[in-house]
Amino acid sequence: MEAQALAPGMIDVNSDDRFIVTSHDCDVLSPSIKKEPVVEVLRAGIDIDEDVASSPALYASGRNPRKLLLDVADEDLPRLQCEPHDRWNIPRGTLLAERPDGRLPRKERRLVAEWLAKRYTRAAFPTEFDRRWRGSAKAWYRLLGNHSDWIQGVYLRLSTLSELAADTSYACCLLLAVPEDRRSIEEWPTKRDDLESEFHTFWNQFEPGIRCSEVEVLGTDEITLEQLKSYQRFDADWLSFDDETPATPSVIDHST
Repeated sequence: MEAQALAPGMIDVNSDDRFIVTSHDCDVLSPSIKKEPVVEVLRAGIDIDEDVASSPALYASGRNPRKLLLDVADEDLPRLQCEPHDRWNIPRGTLLAERPDGRLPRKERRLVAEWLAKRYTRAAFPTEFDRRWRGSAKAWYRLLGNHSDWIQGVYLRLSTLSELAADTSYACCLLLAVPEDRRSIEEWPTKRDDLESEFHTFWNQFEPGIRCSEVEVLGTDEITLEQLKSYQRFDADWLSFDDETPATPSVIDHST
């Protein structure tokens, strides 16, 4: 297999690895080899790391930026693990000489594409801010998961993107984007209050290091681009892969 033979020396490739073509469809199908001479492949291994195997939910649906677990309900496709650095180019003509032996379902294809794209587009927050709350990351993911059918996106606004001294607080505001159709459900007013209360409670535990001044819960049809200008996407995109909800469009990161 040419993809395996062309792998960079720093990448360990096994004979039973799969290779996912990650180039855009239009590039793969371009009639001009000269214009699009190569395609990119991503190594997908069937040897699952121990940490991934022991906590698969933490690596599914794009939750983890460094490891992705693909568990396709297809007897022809084994469970696969991907890492974002295990990528390289191969001549596009290879696809003509060697027919692909499988096809990921549409949901998983979109997941792989968005997971790789987030290497370049996800928002960055101060290391000191992350340090103050990351010890409760699992609890945060549980909270989001408990409400995954109600939350389509999470946005965060910080008082500053600078590294602050330990005795200086970060002030933050949260914006929870709820699918438009949920607002027509009878329980929406109560659910909105519950979401606001639960998310306030979660972030209040980090005082005085982090002070959450506001949690706003709005339907996607109520949110304007003007509102989002001062927010950054707080990486909850994996929710849309858990329950098939379309992802909320991201916006350009804007420093407050």
